[in-house]
Amino acid sequence: MEYTKDFEKFWKLYPKRWNRDLGIWVKRKKWPAFEKWQKLPKKIKQRCLEIVHLIKDAEGTPRDCVTWLNQRGWEDIETTSKTKIGLPREMIEGLLKDVPDVKIDVSNERNRQMRKLKVE
Repeated sequence: MEYTKDFEKFWKLYPKRWNRDLGIWVKRKKWPAFEKWQKLPKKIKQRCLEIVHLIKDAEGTPRDCVTWLNQRGWEDIETTSKTKIGLPREMIEGLLKDVPDVKIDVSNERNRQMRKLKVE
């Protein structure tokens, strides 16, 4: 079975579902999702490709792909001006700097100021 390039990209980025009770990945239904994908207008397909990386953050445990498409899941995800549409999470995480996990004692600054007052 041959799928379109845009669907393959969407399918690859759509989050997988983990069954906590069984401790296994839930099998995804690719063919029914593709059939639904083919019926969507081009504008909706583009919207889905732009927000697919936001699905897991928005929903927590993502719905099955077929269910998400049938229930018009693209309408459930709010995008704000702060959200960079089109940038996948992996790309954004690669741009972030690693900050060492250091315990900060907020009273140090207060103590330094108190010592300075006592000296003067």
